[in-house]
Amino acid sequence: MRPIRVVIPFKLDCAKSRLSSVLSSEEREGLALAMLEDVIDVVSGLGRVSILMKDPLPEAGVFNRLRSRSEIELIECPQELDPALNSMIEAEKRKGWPSYLLIAMADLPLMRPSDLEGLVRTPGDVVIVPGRGGGTNLILVRDPKFRVSYYGLSFLKHLKVAEELGLSVGVYESFRCGSDIDEPSDLVEVLIHGRGRTPEILRKLGFELSGRREKARAGCHR
Repeated sequence: MRPIRVVIPFKLDCAKSRLSSVLSSEEREGLALAMLEDVIDVVSGLGRVSILMKDPLPEAGVFNRLRSRSEIELIECPQELDPALNSMIEAEKRKGWPSYLLIAMADLPLMRPSDLEGLVRTPGDVVIVPGRGGGTNLILVRDPKFRVSYYGLSFLKHLKVAEELGLSVGVYESFRCGSDIDEPSDLVEVLIHGRGRTPEILRKLGFELSGRREKARAGCHR
C-alpha cells in the first residue's frame, strides 16, 4: 500500500460544547484529547500524520507525548477549516502529489485499522465516509483537484464538489467510522464499542452503562 499522508484537524478551545450538559469544560478537553490520541493510534500506521490546530500549541501533557513521536507533525494554522485543509491539498500537489491524503476527524474513537483497510480498498478519485446527520468523517483524496467543503450537510456538498470537478467518488459506509462523538447519547457507543483511552476516561469520570428490560436501547449515567 502506498504511504498515505494523514491530516487530523483538531480544536481544543471550547471542545465538544454539545457535551456541556454532562461534562465540564475541563472534562470535555480531556475527552477530546483522549479521542485524538485514539484516532492517531489507528491512522499512524498509514504514514506521516499532521495534527492541524487553530489554537496555540500547548506545551505540556498530551502534546509533549505527540512531539516525541517521529511520525507526527503538529501544525499551528490560524485559518478556518476549509481554507486550511485546501491549502494543505494544494501544498501536496505542488510537491508532486507523492501519496494519497486522508483527512480524518479527531472524534472517531471507535475507528479501527480494519476500517481503514476497507476505506483504502474502496475505488474512486475521492472516497468519502459519511457521518451521521449528513456530515463527513473521513475523506481519502487520490486526486489533488478535490477541495473540501465542511459544515452543514458536508457529505452532499462533497459529492457535488467531486461531480463538478469530474472526479469519481467512492462512498465507504462504516458504523465505527461513521460514529463521531458529539452528543451525550453518543457516549453509550463509546462504552459499548470503544477501545483505548476514550472509554477509559469516561469510566474514570464515573460513566457507566444503564438499561432496563422494558427499554430496547441502553443508556449511560454517571
